[in-house]
Amino acid sequence: MALAATVGVAVLGAYLFYRMKVPAGALIGAILFTAIFNIMTGMGTFPTAMKTVVQAIAGGFIGQRITRGDLKEMKTILGASLLMFFCMAADTVVVGFLMFRFSELDLATALVAAMPAGLSDIALISTDLGADGTLSTALQLVRTLFAIMVLPQIAFRVCARLDGEKNEMDPTRAPGYKAPDIRTWKNALITLILAEAAGIAGKLAGIPAGAMIFAVFAVAARNVKSGHAYLPKKLRLAAQCVAGTIVGVGITMQDVENIRFLLIPALILVVSLVLCNYLFGWLIHKVCGLDLATALFGAIPAGVSDMALISTETGGDAPKVAALQLVRYVGILSLMPAAIQLLTTVLHK
Repeated sequence: MALAATVGVAVLGAYLFYRMKVPAGALIGAILFTAIFNIMTGMGTFPTAMKTVVQAIAGGFIGQRITRGDLKEMKTILGASLLMFFCMAADTVVVGFLMFRFSELDLATALVAAMPAGLSDIALISTDLGADGTLSTALQLVRTLFAIMVLPQIAFRVCARLDGEKNEMDPTRAPGYKAPDIRTWKNALITLILAEAAGIAGKLAGIPAGAMIFAVFAVAARNVKSGHAYLPKKLRLAAQCVAGTIVGVGITMQDVENIRFLLIPALILVVSLVLCNYLFGWLIHKVCGLDLATALFGAIPAGVSDMALISTETGGDAPKVAALQLVRYVGILSLMPAAIQLLTTVLHK
């Protein structure tokens, strides 16, 4: 009963926001409606296994856009990915120290809260790093929601304004375009099964975002070989709805109550998100030559699959967005915990 109610609320929110033409409306509507439902009733529930399903679908959408020509261009993303990682790592340290200096947070909690990684990942490692798990998770919730719900809206408007000054692109030359004879249910079913099978293998492999990574490679291999990889737009909307539901059911009244005690660090975190997103996006756009939409969405420190799914709506290059996000995600989770332990140990001596 609780699951049915959660799904119903999520679908309603996703549908209403999509019909209102809100960018990434299915994702945002599902988050808002599910979170409100869970806060008011405490009944929000959703199978955690669906996260793997959604990551695999996101990987499939990325993979279906990769062609032989894209493979030749992927070497150009290496420099941008490394630049993004170093920018994010520096931002973590600077913002962490600012929150430590101007609030009552201890250094470990402030640095962990500033890490641009997954909400669930931070919850799992925070206590191991000597941080307050409740406070760091509450601040990560603020960062995640702001990054998913606000930054893409601003990016959409920036890209739309710039696109309005350009000549209209031939739709058949747009990234990820599929000819009518490719858009069949047979190709869609084969692609979906391939993505999910690869996603399960990636999940079992135990690597960060493994479900999405394996699905990307599996579907990309099919597309490079035959050009027949295809997933319909409605499936992307469904995936955004499910992703939003997963985020929404994780928001409780305790999270809301914790946020009001963290106004100063939350404000520092939000301001830094806006400034750094556009500073890093502009820097990568200018230095590495990526188009602005791809650079902006690649610089949003939110979910890899969420940003890859949303970026396709602006004409952004989803494979490159995913590459930027993956390097940031894997690099931060792999290296920053050790860096935080070193900093807190040295400074507490």
